[in-house]
Amino acid sequence: MTAEEQQLSDTKNRRIRRVKRWLRPLPRRANLHRYPVLSWFAASARKRSYLWSFRVPQAIPALYAGCILSLLPIYGIQLPLAFVFALALRANLPILAGLQMISNPFTVLPIWFSLYQMGRQALGLIGIEARPLRKAEVRELLDIFNTGDWGSQMDRILSVFGITSLGAVIIGTFFGVLSALLYRGLAQRTARSYARLQQTIETHRQRKAAETQNPDA
Repeated sequence: MTAEEQQLSDTKNRRIRRVKRWLRPLPRRANLHRYPVLSWFAASARKRSYLWSFRVPQAIPALYAGCILSLLPIYGIQLPLAFVFALALRANLPILAGLQMISNPFTVLPIWFSLYQMGRQALGLIGIEARPLRKAEVRELLDIFNTGDWGSQMDRILSVFGITSLGAVIIGTFFGVLSALLYRGLAQRTARSYARLQQTIETHRQRKAAETQNPDA
């Protein structure tokens, strides 16, 4: 193996190791059976190569859908929905599922509160006025949700859900566009770097072949 070929191999292996470190906490072919609900479909999912592809056509839909889904006020069912979206969009499952970690027990309430404000502001731009959401009301709605006594506040719950979802779509789309542009840029840069390295190796091979054929040249 020439020095250039060794460099190509080292570069490829280094990128593979880096991706594996990023994927360690995420659903993968090897550990899909450990996840609730997803384990039911593990055998079928492993056969669908597009779920595990990091090429741009599979990664970009995962970024868009993942950014929006992670912000929607549906905490607790996001991972199964991520799997459904990955199948429907033929998108990368680890990316889509990994983005759902944005919403967790520590971040979900501040995120939803901020998204409600965003949705309320967006409605205000088209002349629709929505009630402000106070922190005390957030706690009250959570208590109602936990106890299951939805009847007395169903209209308000649906209103908060809709406005928060609107904010989630707006912010999720914004971050989806940013992450998609970044991913495309990184993918193109990586492809150009790899292509230059391959071209260098090919040029070196052709030069060695020419020297072999014409040793006196």
